[in-house]
Amino acid sequence: MTPDLAGHARIMALADLVTPMSVRTAVTLRLADHLDAGDLTADDLAARTGAVPRPLRKLLDHLVHLGLLRAAEGRYGLTDLGRLLRRGEAPMGPFDQLDLDTVLGRTELSAVHLLHKVRTGRSVYHGMYGTDLWTHVDRAPGTPDDLKAQLALPPGFDIDVLLDHPVLARARTVVDVGGNTGALVEALLTRHPDLSATLIDLPSFAGAAAQRFAAAGLDGRAAALAQDFFQPLPAGADVYVLSAVLADWDDETAVRLLRNCALAAGGTGRILVSEVSLTERLRHVDTGMTLWFEAVMDNPDRSPDDLAALAAEAGLKVAAVEQAGTRIVLELHG
Repeated sequence: MTPDLAGHARIMALADLVTPMSVRTAVTLRLADHLDAGDLTADDLAARTGAVPRPLRKLLDHLVHLGLLRAAEGRYGLTDLGRLLRRGEAPMGPFDQLDLDTVLGRTELSAVHLLHKVRTGRSVYHGMYGTDLWTHVDRAPGTPDDLKAQLALPPGFDIDVLLDHPVLARARTVVDVGGNTGALVEALLTRHPDLSATLIDLPSFAGAAAQRFAAAGLDGRAAALAQDFFQPLPAGADVYVLSAVLADWDDETAVRLLRNCALAAGGTGRILVSEVSLTERLRHVDTGMTLWFEAVMDNPDRSPDDLAALAAEAGLKVAAVEQAGTRIVLELHG
């Protein structure tokens, strides 16, 4: 059989790891920013970035091949495409997930462990770190600085269906369980002036949330409590919110977390479970992103019925289900 050399070459190009890592290295070294003022030699760039000239030169040559840089007489400059990689002083940019010096950039490498998800059904982060993503991020060097860049970001994904939920309109106290850097709490307290909130999350996230609350003038209404949300939660609040949390956990762990919320809510509190469901919509237009969500989450595909089944196992009843766009909200009670 005659070898299909063109087909083989195409497959190897599809499997290439060098190019994705070259672009990430360029972003991490901020090569586009260093070249913004004018062309430089490889030695100049090495001195400015703290890199070693020989491998850097080979990286630059590959970036020329990719059309991100141009080269002439031993000097390198930006192409129009390469200029898009300039990051400037903006706290968050479109390519921040490519920066390998940040927690976000390192977690983007999770796709390398896709085989772990396919074989075990567990998030790739267990294969990478031996633990869940959030515990790893909380302990990682540089996390507090990385999280500062997120403090200006609002909550997303059709959030109004949660912010305007009638249970919250009647509430005076809310606990945001796994509240990350506090975007949801800030939005809730802005929308509901009589509401006060406690955010629960691991220390790095709770610390960032406390900074957000102070900057927003919410010190008297919002508190950030640093703890694992599998530990006992503050009891007696009107509402406990789990927003975009359960997708990161398998069924057994999700039920455990729901039971913990139920214990804190008692007979009078309500639990709002809000999940973002993107995969069905993306499945037809972006199979790569669909696969990435599957890789990094334990279960990104739970339907309202699936969530209701988890609630029932935790001893909870569903009072109402709402859905808008990509977001599902279940109101639960004991």
